[in-house]
Amino acid sequence: MGSTTTIYRIVFITLVIFISIVIAIRYGIYLSVRATTNKNLLRVLLQSQPNSPEKSSVLPQPQMPENNVKPRKTCEKYEVSDTRPFFDQEPPQTNLPRRMSAIERTLIQPQLRLLRLAIVACAYNVEQYVDNLRKHIEPILDLFHSSSRIFILESDSTDKTWRKLRQWSRADVETYGILADTVPKRTERIAYCRNKLLDKARNIHPDYMLVVDFDIFSVNISSFLTNFQYETQDWSVMTANLIEKYYDIWALRTLSESIVNYDVWHLSWAMQRISDYCPNSVSRNVIDIHKQPLPANRNLLEVRSAFGGAAIYKMNATKDCFYSGKPYTCEHVLFHLCMRDKNQARIFINPQFRNDNLR
Repeated sequence: MGSTTTIYRIVFITLVIFISIVIAIRYGIYLSVRATTNKNLLRVLLQSQPNSPEKSSVLPQPQMPENNVKPRKTCEKYEVSDTRPFFDQEPPQTNLPRRMSAIERTLIQPQLRLLRLAIVACAYNVEQYVDNLRKHIEPILDLFHSSSRIFILESDSTDKTWRKLRQWSRADVETYGILADTVPKRTERIAYCRNKLLDKARNIHPDYMLVVDFDIFSVNISSFLTNFQYETQDWSVMTANLIEKYYDIWALRTLSESIVNYDVWHLSWAMQRISDYCPNSVSRNVIDIHKQPLPANRNLLEVRSAFGGAAIYKMNATKDCFYSGKPYTCEHVLFHLCMRDKNQARIFINPQFRNDNLR
């Protein structure tokens, strides 16, 4: 009887030890996976960025977090070691366009009068912005040859945008009605509009194309002319800044591989869904740290892509390139990557090319 009891005790103790080992191993694996989740996620997202419009390994299409998703009871604060904005993290750049001398700058406006400009804009529910855009656009148009044109495409508006635009005599305005019925996805609809405008611009064979956002553009002449204070042979695209903050992070891709050379919104959405990090801390440290004021006295910053509410393009740098909103991504990115790939385009953020409204 005694030996039987001893055997039972040995079996019981062995079983307890075995279960304890299994639990310890599983918990260790859990901690290891959790510790590397964000690192691996960032690596996957960086590797999956599109390299060019024609041959790209694009990101999956994560859905935006739903408003009715219940917050977690507990979450972990997400922190980064470097909280500086992208323009401070980016290493110093030395091969920048040459700035013209004071004498050379006096010749800018006479030279622009010999060149043709196409100004293009998509319009959706922008009735309240038409007068402001007109006030800023027409003086810029007058800097160039008299054959320069303004092209505007409207669609899907529910206010009086179309009626307001028809009163703009100097603009070539067209409407597509309810485009959302045939092109339901927003990014694809924007890309469709921009490509139609690109075709219209190419038909008049301009030297430059100015792409603007209706609700953002408020650049005065002196700010616009800073783009031409740099040797025009040294740049292909100059993109805009905003007086309050650099807000357009979705269109941004830095030259550096790991700073903002990826879609910050996709990264933020994915991290909030598959990790235990607090959503607010993710948004703050993935997106908001980069949306800081970019001082006007900073040097040009070369990038792979940017926009900022306006961009001036040398038209020959856009050859054989088009916009795309597929998958759910910013339409400017693939357009700019194509320009760099096919036409060796150089794209810059010009801190002085500044929209003066607040967003």
